[in-house]
Amino acid sequence: MQKGLADVKPLSLAYFPLPLLAAPMGLGGLGLAWRQMATADAGWVWAVGEVLMALTVLSWIVIVGLHAARAVAHPGMLRDDWLHPFRGSFTGAVSIGLMLVAATFIPYLPGVARALLIAAILLHWAIGLAILSRVLRGEGSAEILAPPLLIPLVGNIVATIFCVPLGLGQLGWMLFGIGGLLWLGVQPLLLGRIFAGPPPAPVLRPALFILLAPPAVGALAIGALNGQGPFVWALYGFAAFTLALLLTALRYMMAGGFNAGFWAFTFPLAAFSVSTTKIAPGWIGAVVLALATVVIGTITLRTAHLAWKGAFFRAP
Repeated sequence: MQKGLADVKPLSLAYFPLPLLAAPMGLGGLGLAWRQMATADAGWVWAVGEVLMALTVLSWIVIVGLHAARAVAHPGMLRDDWLHPFRGSFTGAVSIGLMLVAATFIPYLPGVARALLIAAILLHWAIGLAILSRVLRGEGSAEILAPPLLIPLVGNIVATIFCVPLGLGQLGWMLFGIGGLLWLGVQPLLLGRIFAGPPPAPVLRPALFILLAPPAVGALAIGALNGQGPFVWALYGFAAFTLALLLTALRYMMAGGFNAGFWAFTFPLAAFSVSTTKIAPGWIGAVVLALATVVIGTITLRTAHLAWKGAFFRAP
């Protein structure tokens, strides 16, 4: 009995995983999908979307707050995460999460939403510039060429969707230009590294699903800026093709067992659900939304179970 107790690893905030910063992104994306569905049904569907957006705000505050406390108590551990070629890219989820927090307030407090969105954009720029500056100084490595790199670089496109309803259309076009051109530049490098190998470790494979996010979000951004047109359909078609490809490798991506990295599935799937609901309203959008809700709901419940057991506060 004493030996068993001695084998239990102590709890510490030092081990709180950086990829959990993607949780508010997943919840917020799903909330936006339900909001979009509520344009056709303003009853209980509307309430689901608003509850999910409220959970987005709460989860962002809790997770970012825990990481802030971790930075104070264990600055070395957070610095190691920031400099890590794979985990470091997840810092971009902080600012994208704040963009989704801003989106929560657009229907109610547009002034607050605008202030939060501008703060999120500035923070996102700071993170992206810091990562790219490190690369330009020769401090990068080939390992940084992994799908999470899309979060701090291409994430500018997410802000575009919210700029338009807040009267910031020109800023939205600028952000789309930054995120879109970086996507076109980085995507071939990512695919080249995937083709050449080595294959990612099992625990890192869920991040491959992030490849779905840029075309799905890009379709929404172009639709917000310019209305539905050929470029929206082109990006949505590429998103659908990417999703089909990723589904063929689903078992491969899940082989490492459930971990915080599974949140990489959530925001891309939610963004694809929003795109589908806008482009193909009716039963097709409802089916995709139901699938996204089941997946993200399952990941949320399993994450809560691991958190209750203290798994996120023990050395891996």
